[in-house]
Amino acid sequence: MLEKIGSFKFHIESYVCDFTEKATLPVICNFILDAASIHAQERGFGYEQISKDSVAWVLSRLTVEIYEYPGHNQDLTVETWIEGVNHFFTQRCFRFIDREGKTIGYARSIWAAINTATRRPIDIQAWRPDMLDFVESEKECPIEKMSKILPVEGVEPVMGYSVRYSDIDINKHMNSVKYIEHVINVFDLDIFKEKIIRKFEIVYLAEGGFGDKLKLYKQAVSDNEFLIDTKKGDDSICRGRIIWKTICQ
Repeated sequence: MLEKIGSFKFHIESYVCDFTEKATLPVICNFILDAASIHAQERGFGYEQISKDSVAWVLSRLTVEIYEYPGHNQDLTVETWIEGVNHFFTQRCFRFIDREGKTIGYARSIWAAINTATRRPIDIQAWRPDMLDFVESEKECPIEKMSKILPVEGVEPVMGYSVRYSDIDINKHMNSVKYIEHVINVFDLDIFKEKIIRKFEIVYLAEGGFGDKLKLYKQAVSDNEFLIDTKKGDDSICRGRIIWKTICQ
């Protein structure tokens, strides 16, 4: 049987870096999704296998903590493992390792399996009891489990956006990383000159579809912590929390 923990190497090309010559948070989140996809595919429950059952994995929650962002022309290794499986959700963790072998961050995620016809969750343990064979509960993931992210109220939207072709994924809904891109786009460029995103949390509440008109709301909790609420009409489709850290010169 394959190892429970998968390890996948990614190279940081210039076109995935921002003006600081570092990989961006959305790029690292794409690496997270790639690692999860390959890990699942190798173990028999990836997209190609489960689509035959009219099932798809849907990301429900994601928390990312990054201590140091990898730079241009560097390698980043992403380890991933399944921390737990219950009836309706799986918990998957990640560790980020730089080219010197130093841990530079972690991520924790929660996934649901849905029926692609009804868009309703299915019982994972009944559908694929063999997934329990790949649970690795001993490996440490030091990220705290996500707390509730409250809605943003009493403020005007800071940005509007219409969902377009480039936002849509293979399931014909808004790509998970596109939500993240739009969330961090509510900030001015100057903050990225002085700070890095130290911790990012997002909870996905509803699927965005082509043509949906979205409004993003931002609320400061402190100088370094912000809540972002993405709404379609009066309903939130995702909520995020960003904690910044000043760059040490």
